[in-house]
Amino acid sequence: MSSAALEQTAMIRGDDNERRRGEFGSIEFETVDCPLCGAGRWEPLVESPDFETGLGGIFRVVRCVGCGLAFTNPRPTPASIAQFYPANYSPHEGHGQDTSLRGRIRRALGRSVLRCDYNYPPQPLGAGVAMLATVGRFLIRSTRRRAEWIPFRGDGRLLDFGCGAAGFARRMRGFGWSVEGLDASQTVAERVERETGIRVHVGSLPHSRVAPRSFDAITMWASLEHVHDPRSVVRAAREALRPGGTLVVSVPNIASWPARTFRHAWWGLELPRHLVHFTPDTLTRLLEIEGLYVQRLDHIGRDGWLRRSAHRLTQLGLRPRWLRACRWKPVALPISRWTEQARQAENIIAIVERR
Repeated sequence: MSSAALEQTAMIRGDDNERRRGEFGSIEFETVDCPLCGAGRWEPLVESPDFETGLGGIFRVVRCVGCGLAFTNPRPTPASIAQFYPANYSPHEGHGQDTSLRGRIRRALGRSVLRCDYNYPPQPLGAGVAMLATVGRFLIRSTRRRAEWIPFRGDGRLLDFGCGAAGFARRMRGFGWSVEGLDASQTVAERVERETGIRVHVGSLPHSRVAPRSFDAITMWASLEHVHDPRSVVRAAREALRPGGTLVVSVPNIASWPARTFRHAWWGLELPRHLVHFTPDTLTRLLEIEGLYVQRLDHIGRDGWLRRSAHRLTQLGLRPRWLRACRWKPVALPISRWTEQARQAENIIAIVERR
């Protein structure tokens, strides 16, 4: 990152925790060992400011010399991290369901695929459902949407960790799941409960109201990278799952082509809200260390992230200029699809089983 760009977006470098406390009042920072293996040796990987709030100066991502996990260090303490989530933080904002004819048709086709291929209720199936499922498999080509198609298990109890405005939870309830949410924001939790009736617990895992072996599925969409202690969260998720239950974890991939190419301008970096920065290898290692079996690991391209990264690069006046062409969807979309095929995509999704 050039010195000119740093001057545009930062107030301090931020290597000195005590100086940070003095300049930013109630924001406290901590230097930590590797959240995965506990090693105390790391190497710098990338630096970037908080483009969302402008607080905290420049944040540094380091990579553990021992296991290769990347993590933000120093980082805001658990007591201070909420200050980096603005009131209009996008995942906390509700997005209405698509009520157009196209949206209703897509949901009907998706439901048919889920009933035929993933054992969703109601069962048994009729010939009409099978025909709609055939059409749905052909027409619904969105890799991201297909990634949400998880097998229906047991009694259909699902916990959405980091549920935000509960868009996913609402869809799953519509597909027959008995859904609960878990989110760090009490304001968001109260609003979701009031508007949808979905029960949302406030906090993180482990949680006193999440009993052992009480859920058939737990989902973590873009949430595990936000936690201070990912091992304790995954461990608690394993305990909350029934044997044979499914855990779905979706996180940004810091080893992806866009992350390596855009570096500090990469949209998925999201410092300092993203505290842990996974690769396919480090995510797999975390899950396996906590006694879970990784059935599948998918790469999901995000052409929207590519376009936002390119816009940010342009705003900062940085080179190479050819990357700025990714601002346009006709350029970003084929690149995004290529990253999926090359297993270099911006998101990775692990489908995990508790045995």
